[in-house]
Amino acid sequence: MENNKQSNEKEKLIPPYNSTITNSDILPVKRNLKRWGALDFGMIWIVMSVGVLTWEYPWFGIFLGLPWGVALLMEFLGNVITLVPMIIQSHAGAKYGLAEPQVTRTRWGIWGAQLPSLVRAVIGTGWWGIQLFIFTEIVAGIYLYLSGNLGRIVMPLIKSGSANSYTISLADPTLFWSVFVGVLVAELAFLYFSPIKKGQDTLRKFSLIVGPLSILSLTAIFLYEGFRDGWNFGSLPPAFGPFSPIAALSFLAGNTANWLTMAISMPDLVRFSKSQKSQIYGQLVLPVTYIVFGAMSVLGTLFAYNLVHSTIIDPVLLSLLTLPAPLLMFVLLSLLLETFGVNTLANLLPPGYDISNIFPKKITWFRGVLIATAVGLALGAWSFLGSAYNFVDNWLLAYGTALGVIVGINIADYVFLKKFSLDVDAIFTKNSKYWYWKGINPASMITFGVVSAFLYAPVFGVKLGPLEVLSEVGPISGLLMGMALYLLLMRLFKLR
Repeated sequence: MENNKQSNEKEKLIPPYNSTITNSDILPVKRNLKRWGALDFGMIWIVMSVGVLTWEYPWFGIFLGLPWGVALLMEFLGNVITLVPMIIQSHAGAKYGLAEPQVTRTRWGIWGAQLPSLVRAVIGTGWWGIQLFIFTEIVAGIYLYLSGNLGRIVMPLIKSGSANSYTISLADPTLFWSVFVGVLVAELAFLYFSPIKKGQDTLRKFSLIVGPLSILSLTAIFLYEGFRDGWNFGSLPPAFGPFSPIAALSFLAGNTANWLTMAISMPDLVRFSKSQKSQIYGQLVLPVTYIVFGAMSVLGTLFAYNLVHSTIIDPVLLSLLTLPAPLLMFVLLSLLLETFGVNTLANLLPPGYDISNIFPKKITWFRGVLIATAVGLALGAWSFLGSAYNFVDNWLLAYGTALGVIVGINIADYVFLKKFSLDVDAIFTKNSKYWYWKGINPASMITFGVVSAFLYAPVFGVKLGPLEVLSEVGPISGLLMGMALYLLLMRLFKLR
């Protein structure tokens, strides 16, 4: 009886679409599920962009040799650059109620779309591992604080100058891995009980609660450190090395790469948008959060220096060492919720769509989520948190270059060729206009291969001379080069 019911539902939802490339999760969402407004998207972005890493970001630039003001400016500009293609990519999601992999089919081909979707999925799962690490750090820190062992374990490391993002989490490995597994299960349960067919309303309501708490948590750290230190602005932090224009450009490109994952995947969320205005206005908060809370971080860390006599950029460790108990618990519990939220919204939900797109007939969205968790564990991307150079150069720039090319192709196609208009039926039909050549758009594949090979060449020891600077800013140059070459090839191949 149950099988007949599922069969009837499938027949009602899918025809005339090809069932091999379609399932009910990825069809356009119904109008009655498009309930997300500008406030909802604003809160979604606050949850995703106001947290532990937001506090640390300007310091990655300072540690690379940038004056604090330049580091903040590069942060702001990098997120503005990302915001433009993000809103363009979101347009199709809001207009048609489609998730990212299905929008991507229109410029890469029905089968070709799997390449960019899988690249984005793998990177997203890497971020998932990083945020899961941070969540575990917070829980382990609370435990050490409440058990009275924090000072004994952490203070010797602080005095030796070796305290970093790993200090708390590695203080008790048994505790760390137990929490790690527990959070993993909780995130999966949260997504399981926030189904697509109900407009993922649990996520929306969760963000409306956690967004304000995220703002209050970092603001509380800043205000407490400022009042305790008497707002002593006597010596703003110096750069930790000689200024380099290339370092500044690399940090700009790194901040551009920071949210390029969502510049591709925002249709996964905005498919539930009430209107285009809702998704546009709601997303404008992104660069603002980084400049505001980045400035709070620079000053708050400076104010705290007089007490701890060390530059502690990790807000979790800083809070544990300086905040009074009631405020400490509020801040850390708020950061726990924020970290849980960003990891669910940005790093686990979209890869579920990407992996489902491999074989929609058999892999539902939630099964894609399960596969994504296994990939994230295998990557272990939290190892990049150890230093500013590793995080910016070996993580942000490394993956951002490939994503920049993908975003360039996507934007060029949707704006200049498709003119903001898609044929939804063709997305779910074999041998349609989006079939291109055997399900693959050769212009997309060649563009991605050629531009990526050029920009990654220095990594493999190939010298590019003066052009090597393009690799140093790979996310930006990849975006521009991807746009240009794709449009040229589409004209040469006479494809639309």
